[in-house]
Parts: sequence; C-alpha cells; structure tokens
Amino acid sequence: MTPAAADPAGALLPSVPAWAAAAARHGELFAPLDAGARIALLARSAPSRLLVWEAGEQGVDASVEAFAGGYASSGADIVLAADDESLAAVRAATARDDGALFEALRAGIRSGAIVCYMLRRRCLLEERGYDELLDALGFAFMGACR
Repeated sequence: MTPAAADPAGALLPSVPAWAAAAARHGELFAPLDAGARIALLARSAPSRLLVWEAGEQGVDASVEAFAGGYASSGADIVLAADDESLAAVRAATARDDGALFEALRAGIRSGAIVCYMLRRRCLLEERGYDELLDALGFAFMGACR
C-alpha cells in the first residue's frame, strides 16, 4: 500500500513546508494574529487530517494534526474545508512564490468549493487580529461588532 493510499488526506493537502512557506510569504496577514490563533485546512473527501497554521510569538508554524471529526474540537478559529479540485489549486499556489495562494483560496470560497467555517464570532476574530486575513479571503464586513 502506498503512503497516499494509506492516508489520502496526506496526498490531497499541501506539504507542511509549503504551507509554512506560504504563510511566511504573507507575513503581513499573519503578523497581527494573537499567539495561539489557528487556521486549519481540511480535505472534505478524506477528513482525517488537518493542515494547521498556528500563530506563535516567533511567527506562524505549520503542522498536520489528526482530525476525528467535529470542527469545534479542532481548536481552530477558522476551518477551510475544501474539495479535491480546489485543493489541487491550493497545492499549485503554495508551490509557487507569487502570492497566488489567497487568490486560490478566495476563488474556492466564492465558488463554494471551499467552505469557510468561522468557529468564533466575528468580534472575537477581529480581537485576535484576523481583520487583514479575512479581507484576503474575501470576507469584507462593515460596521461595528460590539
């Protein structure tokens, strides 16, 4: 059995180094995040693993974590659940050094191929520093959240 057959999510999700490098290329979006802020990517067709960005004191780390189901129990603030086609576009975008990742994520969200689950209220996300990142994903909100 090949590694991809044993863990189909591993073949669908971008690699951890590519995911970390993509965050580093978009430092302006991640710098405002509070330590502990977490964004997860999930393959809907193989929901066994989460690819996670987690903000820390020294920047953003990337890791793969087991996913047993239940978005709320993932510890993520935002979960991006993507279909296979949009994951292929995300993988391709993370492999390039041209800033295409957020274009691919936005396109997937707009088309419904990527479902964005915000597991915290908008007010809390704003307090944790997510404003610029949410704008980059295509979520522009106006008005007070207090």
